[in-house]
Amino acid sequence: MIFFWAETPDGWGIPGIHGPWAEDELDGYVQSGVYLIRGQGENMLIDTGNWTLPEYDNGMGDFLVDLLDKEKNDLKYILITHFHYDHTGNAKMLKDRYGSLVVCHPADKPIIEDPMIITRPENITRFGVTPEEVVADFNLKEGESLGLSDPGIIETYWNFPVEVDVEVEDGDELEFGGLKVEIVHLPGHCPGHIGVWNPHTGTLYAGDLLHYPTPLGPSPIGDAKAHWNSIQRCLEIKPQLLLEGHGLSAYSPDSSKRRLLHMQRQQDDTRNRILFVLRRERKPMTTEELVPEVMPVKSDLDYAVSTGIGERRCYAECCIHTHMLWMIEQGKVERVREGGLIKFAAVA
Repeated sequence: MIFFWAETPDGWGIPGIHGPWAEDELDGYVQSGVYLIRGQGENMLIDTGNWTLPEYDNGMGDFLVDLLDKEKNDLKYILITHFHYDHTGNAKMLKDRYGSLVVCHPADKPIIEDPMIITRPENITRFGVTPEEVVADFNLKEGESLGLSDPGIIETYWNFPVEVDVEVEDGDELEFGGLKVEIVHLPGHCPGHIGVWNPHTGTLYAGDLLHYPTPLGPSPIGDAKAHWNSIQRCLEIKPQLLLEGHGLSAYSPDSSKRRLLHMQRQQDDTRNRILFVLRRERKPMTTEELVPEVMPVKSDLDYAVSTGIGERRCYAECCIHTHMLWMIEQGKVERVREGGLIKFAAVA
């Protein structure tokens, strides 16, 4: 597969495609952006793209090796912005090849080191809640899951564990090649989602902060309020360049600001649309009933995925649900039980 790449003020970058259909998750048409920051004698790589099965030959690994082998500097760090498979797929291969240190936030470390944990209860219980509490609002049928938890699928396509060497928190600094970059914790998309701020060039590497719909995982993995605040944090940083985990990014202070405001507006509009629909219908609605009304126009990640016994638009449902949890906190929406189902209604 051919990947576009380009020089940046820091080094180079490969924009990350994100296919619009469920099939793209399995055959490699979901890839993270990958970026190199070049220092004096040492480099840092941000994210690693996706690995794919040989019959698809769409993975980014070989392309990355071709670029990295041309670098004169050592690859000191491989920083993973978050645990999603399209960002971690080539991490172990690159770590083994170049002897690099893998860096991530502690909240995402367990899944990076053991992707199969997503199929087990401890992935949720480590946050102090039970799996049953997490999915209660979705009214799942017996034997149904909230998608993307099939052990066979994860084992086959996304099980590429890598040992983490360095854990970083908000405000920590990484030094390499005479440079010093700052870690910016940007939760919401997932708990351990981090960005990298390079003050030397005014470049902010924002990971998947600007991908919609987000949050795409259920609470506490996804958090709409935290995500909105993370966008606000980036607006306050005022980056010269804003390099994203997917898409072509923004390359000036004005375009970076507008890109962030656009994502914030999408999040605000999601909540406004939920309230509009609930008030228009004048009755409680389930998350599944809200999806086609709140998201009538298809976006990249809004597609049906397997729940074990059927299919649901799980990413869109999780996005809507995490926003409703914030609105419950604000007193705008309430949770009700009707006909044995958990539904949501606008507060009068």
